[in-house]
Amino acid sequence: MTMKVLLVDDEEGIRTVLGISLADGGYEVHTAKDGRVASQMVKTLLPDIVLTDIRMPGMDGIELLKFIKGQFPDIEVIMITGHGDLRLAIDSLKMDAVDFITKPINNDILEIALKRARDRIENRKQITRYTKNLEDLVKEKTLKLETSEKRYIQLFNESPSFITIQDRAFQIIESNNRFKEQFGDREGLCCYQVYKECVSPCSGCPVEKTFADGKSHVAEMDVRLKDGRIRNFLVQTSAVTGPSGKIEHVMEMSTDVTMIHELQDHLAALGLHISSISHGIKGLLTGLDGGDYLISTGIEKNDTELVADGWEIVKEKIAMVRRMVLDILFHSKDRTLEISAVDIFDFIQELTTTLDPKMKKAGIVLTLNIPQPGTQIFVDKHVLLPAFLAILENAIDACVAVKQTQKRLEIKIDILLTDTRIEFKIRDNGKGLARAFQEEVFSLFYSDKGNKGTGLGLFIAQRAVKQHKGVIRVDSMPGEFTEFTISLPVHQMEHPVPKS
Repeated sequence: MTMKVLLVDDEEGIRTVLGISLADGGYEVHTAKDGRVASQMVKTLLPDIVLTDIRMPGMDGIELLKFIKGQFPDIEVIMITGHGDLRLAIDSLKMDAVDFITKPINNDILEIALKRARDRIENRKQITRYTKNLEDLVKEKTLKLETSEKRYIQLFNESPSFITIQDRAFQIIESNNRFKEQFGDREGLCCYQVYKECVSPCSGCPVEKTFADGKSHVAEMDVRLKDGRIRNFLVQTSAVTGPSGKIEHVMEMSTDVTMIHELQDHLAALGLHISSISHGIKGLLTGLDGGDYLISTGIEKNDTELVADGWEIVKEKIAMVRRMVLDILFHSKDRTLEISAVDIFDFIQELTTTLDPKMKKAGIVLTLNIPQPGTQIFVDKHVLLPAFLAILENAIDACVAVKQTQKRLEIKIDILLTDTRIEFKIRDNGKGLARAFQEEVFSLFYSDKGNKGTGLGLFIAQRAVKQHKGVIRVDSMPGEFTEFTISLPVHQMEHPVPKS
């Protein structure tokens, strides 16, 4: 049977190209130009899969997802994201989107997402058929126990799910072999005693709801197994009626779905990895801006030395782009540090030159207290430089936030050398951080910049410092200053750090 796909995107070109690709894949393709049109088409078309862009005028992809899952939960939805939408895409998984893919769309990744949607549809059909068979089987046993008992017991016990029959007091009056293998023969006990070791029914108990309205109900809950492990169960209930039609018992069928959630966590982690790469690209673009500034200034002043310095920065950033592309191709493996000798003076000069245009535009005075040329450290420059860029960019933004005051805006970089450690201190006199938030600045997606911040910069910076077996700390006073300290151990480096 050909599956129907509804493709939703406000760009006609994407609808046309992607529609051809889907049609070549054997799908019956329908298109909509926005979420509102798609929501109307869903009601009559009843597609198997909806492929929708997140960013659209009017009703966007997230609103469309909520509408579909609220009205037609069996329709699978795949989200299409841009670079700035990865956090929304990860959130969409929590709203039961089956997957997300990023623009530009890779056909292999698209096929993987479509296969995941097809598998979920097929699994649901199998569970529905299986559940219906069990419901019919239980009814048959209740009405004609003498003639159907043997066949019922065989199928009941061979089910891969955990099945119990419960009375109105939630007592287990019968259970299948799978349940007994994991929880023992617990007939006479209540389900909440077995699953939760509680003394009263769980809040929102699906068995209680089925006794109340006679309908099937679904819920998720954490269950403690007899070996102490906590697993996540998907619980579905069905009413078992007697000869008079009155509900006498409820069948509860539970399936362990822990691995499905672990898979979702893996996908979220993959999204985070891609976000980290995007933030790295942002740092490279900042570096290219610095090189462009030097080249433009050199040309304007007829200063060939400035042009050469700018071109060296541009060449280095191009090489970093090449390495980053390789990292993307092998994103499933942790990147091994490539330690080499780095001159501290050159490192700080490259860092400040990259952001010099931004600091000059903001009227920020930069003060340096660093070793003279010739003092080296042994680090992976291409991992550590983006970390310092993120911290320095935060310092600039903190100063810009108080630019309207009469305060003299200043950023200061100090480097302290000892026999065992090297410390980099980056201090600004900008807006500062409230004490309650200082412990959160390195958390994933934390940002006090509203929609202007990604919440990735300092998280990635901390990870880069930890890769070098170092420590990063922050101290701040609201309205006064913020100081980041990066401390790296000398003994973890390839060679000792010579004193200046």
